[in-house]
Amino acid sequence: MASSYRVCAVFSAFKRVVSGGPGLSAPPALDICAPRLWKSVRCFVSARDISTKLCKIARTFDLGTEQQMAGDRSIGCVVLAHFRACLELARRPELADQPGLIVVRSGSRPLVADRLPAAAAIKPGMTLEQALALEPRAMVLEADEPHYERGFERLLDRLGEVSDRVEGSELGIAYVGLDGLAQMHGGEGPLHEALLAAIPAAFGPRVGVGPNPFSAFVAARTRRSPGLSKIEGDPARFLAPHTIGLLPLPSDLLEELGMLGLQRLGDVAAQEPDALLDRFGREGRRAWELASGIDECLLRPRAPDERVSETISLPSGANSLELLRVAVDTLVARVFAQSRMQGRYAGTATLTCQLEDAPDWTKAFHFRRPVGDWRRAAAIIKARLETEHPRAAVEAMTITLTDLSGATGAQLSLFPDQRADRERRLLETERGLQARFGGKQALHRLVEAAAWHPAPELRTLQVPIDPAARSGMRPVTAPASVEVREDPGERPSAVRIGGEWRAVSRIENRWCFELWWRPAPIQRSYYRVSAEDGRRLTLYRDGEDQQWYRQSA
Repeated sequence: MASSYRVCAVFSAFKRVVSGGPGLSAPPALDICAPRLWKSVRCFVSARDISTKLCKIARTFDLGTEQQMAGDRSIGCVVLAHFRACLELARRPELADQPGLIVVRSGSRPLVADRLPAAAAIKPGMTLEQALALEPRAMVLEADEPHYERGFERLLDRLGEVSDRVEGSELGIAYVGLDGLAQMHGGEGPLHEALLAAIPAAFGPRVGVGPNPFSAFVAARTRRSPGLSKIEGDPARFLAPHTIGLLPLPSDLLEELGMLGLQRLGDVAAQEPDALLDRFGREGRRAWELASGIDECLLRPRAPDERVSETISLPSGANSLELLRVAVDTLVARVFAQSRMQGRYAGTATLTCQLEDAPDWTKAFHFRRPVGDWRRAAAIIKARLETEHPRAAVEAMTITLTDLSGATGAQLSLFPDQRADRERRLLETERGLQARFGGKQALHRLVEAAAWHPAPELRTLQVPIDPAARSGMRPVTAPASVEVREDPGERPSAVRIGGEWRAVSRIENRWCFELWWRPAPIQRSYYRVSAEDGRRLTLYRDGEDQQWYRQSA
């Protein structure tokens, strides 16, 4: 359909020229060439072939570009070089002056996906061995693809504020439809400024604007510095001096083109398209079209995706499966309690765990039927966590509900749900107490998370009864820093309580443990002591920071 439209538009332009339409005059050579033109057109069988031939002849007679004859398009391409590295530096600024590699291990051999600025000699696509041979001091960072994808989605959302036609082609490259938006933004200049301003300057955005996606990509990709470049005139003339390495085609085809002496896009455009079609097939024809400034690809804008999210922080060192189950219950109840989820169902839940000294862990749960009850959703997620769960300590957990829909048919129970009724009455009591005490959380549920854990604060947690509460899970026996005097054997001899020093009259018990295998090791020496005033205290000396703490009962 698109090719037929181009044929009609080009034929219309030729007709207007030959007939001497308003403001148009036919070149003298056109009268002589017209019979040969129509004869050559009969040699082609497809609308694409006819359109391509006519466009080539149109450029010969300087009748204008295809866009001038078939209607203008305006496509913006945003290229974010070293996008992964920018996101890593955003969360770890101390790496700015250090050579670093971001490595992907999805295949048989680890490959470099990106590099930090200080490792300028490294090229993406190198193997890890090749990169370390060039930069032996380079720090190796594991690629956190879920984090990068979330960051890219946020940038696409910002571009969506400029245009409703945004396509995320690949990580760090986006296309934006700009035609028809200049008047809305007050002109073409303000529109281009808004497009450039949508991306934070820290990413160094390079923006190209052209009549089709490929020419816009080349304009952005070949910029030497952040900013915006717009193609003026015939895109084929703009593309001609650039390397064929910019073509989105297989590397073996590009290598063959280079062996034939076709190093520039202009060299490819100067060839007969039929010859390239015979030699390389459809990919050869595609190479000629792109090099000639012809790209019929339409933008595939992102579909609007409504999502509801909630995040909860976990106690330090949380890596037990029991604790993750408790966190899932709390988080799922909280996200389903949001006003936007009232009477609605979710088709997909995505669980993201922020880990200690490790890339984020992400898992998507696709429900067979949309779920509108948080207990059912939590049960499905927890069942999957039995076999697939993070292998490192979790610092924070986020759940995102997508594929939202309205109410569906549900079978009602013949018997009342006593558990739901009890929770409803508890929630009413809690909110009444909140109104009385100025909005503070009054009632909590004690949940046994990891009764076996040597650190007492990770054994039992208190969770707010109100799912709309903003506070997270807190340990019941949280340790507090305390001043302690030591004897020559580094045992407690006195402890400061209420601003006064109290001598330790007796050490009743002593024990210690060390979790050396954790990313953040835990090493503690506990003392159960009696003070001179008769108080019994539990103290411990942290082997990592060499500080004393009092463990609450």
